[in-house]
Amino acid sequence: MDLKDRVAVVTGGGGGIGEGVCLCLAREGAQVVVSDIKEDLARKVAAKVEETGRRSLTVKTDVSKEKECDALIETALREMGGLDILVCSAGTAGVRFMSSSENASAVENIPLEVWDITMDVNLKGVFLTNRAAIRHFKQQKSGKIINISSVAGRKGGTTLPVYGASKAGVINLSQAIALQVAPFNINVNTICPGLIWTPLWAEGMKRMLEMRAEPADVTPEEAWNLMAKSSTPLGRPQTAEDIGHLAAFLVSDRAKEITGQAFNVDGGLQLN
Repeated sequence: MDLKDRVAVVTGGGGGIGEGVCLCLAREGAQVVVSDIKEDLARKVAAKVEETGRRSLTVKTDVSKEKECDALIETALREMGGLDILVCSAGTAGVRFMSSSENASAVENIPLEVWDITMDVNLKGVFLTNRAAIRHFKQQKSGKIINISSVAGRKGGTTLPVYGASKAGVINLSQAIALQVAPFNINVNTICPGLIWTPLWAEGMKRMLEMRAEPADVTPEEAWNLMAKSSTPLGRPQTAEDIGHLAAFLVSDRAKEITGQAFNVDGGLQLN
């Protein structure tokens, strides 16, 4: 995709989808700033980026904090000499704050803490990092932004309603930003992953198995694989690299006429 020498910031880059995006961008030539609230994980991914021959940097960031998001972009500009790409992949499902009861996902049983934490990371985090990067992108009259949503943001569901609402907000916010910054040659798009085995899913499947009336005779990952294969038209789960490949295309010059769009990468799980 010819991303040689372009500088990318990836939030939530310490694992899961964020890690896949970091590595795919690096393989296409980008220098990558790996941002994560867990700095030790970010360092491990940065080391993998450097194994591709690209320069990397780690920045510990809580995306729900305005000052930390501003500092992330400032650090990238100062230490890497510029900024061309922003990918917002930091996210949470809030499941660790919920009870293990069968009706834990019922709206009347969801703690306010779950709403606040999920919205702070998934939606406010996107707003804050986009805002910080756009200030620079407008000055240089170019920039590429990818915000990671989810197929859960496409259609309301009963399992994790707060998570779905936050991801729907990401799609809507991204479209609004795309229209505002288009005159400055800035592209903003959203990727909606389907079923990808990540730390979020590991945590979620563990809780789902705990809610069963009878003890499960499978591990969380085994249960997840069975679900992914049976519910996806293509009959297989997706990978973090599947998201990374699309991200690399969307931030390349080949996608210069694509903005304000939301793309499902889900094996046909959700049709739009």
